[in-house]
Amino acid sequence: MGAREHFVVVGASLAGLRGAEALRAAGYDGRISVVGGEGRLPYNRPPLSKKILTGEQAIEDVSFPIAEDLDVCWRLGSAAAGLDVVRRQITLGDGGMVDYDRLLIATGVSPVIPNIPGRDLAGVHILRDVEHALALRRDLVPGRSLAILGAGFIGCEVAASARQMGLDVTIVDRLAWPMNRVMGEEMAGLFRTIHEEQGVRFHMSREVVALNGETAVTGVELDGGEILKADVVLVGVGSRPAVQWLEGSGLVLQNGVVCDAACLAANGDGRIAAAGDVAAWSHLGFGGEVMRMEHWTNAFEQGAAAALALITESPDPYLPLPSFWSDQYAYKIQALGRPHATDRASLMAGSLESRKFVVEYGNDTGITGVLSVNMPARMAGYRRDMGAEILRRAGRA
Repeated sequence: MGAREHFVVVGASLAGLRGAEALRAAGYDGRISVVGGEGRLPYNRPPLSKKILTGEQAIEDVSFPIAEDLDVCWRLGSAAAGLDVVRRQITLGDGGMVDYDRLLIATGVSPVIPNIPGRDLAGVHILRDVEHALALRRDLVPGRSLAILGAGFIGCEVAASARQMGLDVTIVDRLAWPMNRVMGEEMAGLFRTIHEEQGVRFHMSREVVALNGETAVTGVELDGGEILKADVVLVGVGSRPAVQWLEGSGLVLQNGVVCDAACLAANGDGRIAAAGDVAAWSHLGFGGEVMRMEHWTNAFEQGAAAALALITESPDPYLPLPSFWSDQYAYKIQALGRPHATDRASLMAGSLESRKFVVEYGNDTGITGVLSVNMPARMAGYRRDMGAEILRRAGRA
């Protein structure tokens, strides 16, 4: 594993950067190249739905610091378009080729864009990268009407930002409750109330059948014929792993790049790993369940773990405690674990009325998750104890 070996990271993302940093910190002296489709160095994405939109933060402020001695070759502006596992070769969108000895896949996810009439009208946006955020920000003019398709965390964060900017905001979703996949109906109902108190209108359990307008969007047509006025539309109905470039490569692709417990890709001959939003790995702390997590903390931790697995003879399993956060209005939401919709929720501190509380989710086996609103100090103990329990279940305690 000398200086001539070439370690390639595909994805100039947080996970990709953390992989390169971990390699150098471990003393890896081979060549490292990072391939990225965007023409910019890795940057922090969570502000795109919040302070970037409101103008409180500038684009240049979200770039990650890059150590001068990282010694990485950045190949930006041309995304990976294909992979030949036998030849150990990556094809780029501009026709270029990159040979590798070790490969870390960190290409993240792509927004899902439903095939509905009018999706190509001016004023219809998605939000995944800096250019998307800048385009959306230009259209978020006070007094305009914004319709958000999708009541997940991104949709609700943009709704909060847009209300702060003085726009009229409506959210449409086919599900019954906003952010329901994570927090359950009672908590989801509380946050719907919080948004409604700020002037957001919801149309839940509804389908969008068309976006209306001649050249620019003017409205959102729902099932049943109702039309909502909209000068701007954000499509935020979900995302899918960015694995199109890997089709036909021989890697196992099922809701991401399927990996073993150490993040090494199936059929990758021990030379390929995946990290971040695109990785679907076997989590031994949850009985070997194959999971994929689209959260900042996971990208940060898994990028390093997956890269090191590729240069380690017997790598340890990757055993993170699932976690995420979201900022909406004056509320900081933090969550740990993997609660299920059928789990019971118990208030452990604070009160729902004060909008400052900690709720435990659990079943007969114990605590499955914790949700905190504006009580971050209370999460440290849960993080320690739940992390230790994951190690115990995986036989690593």
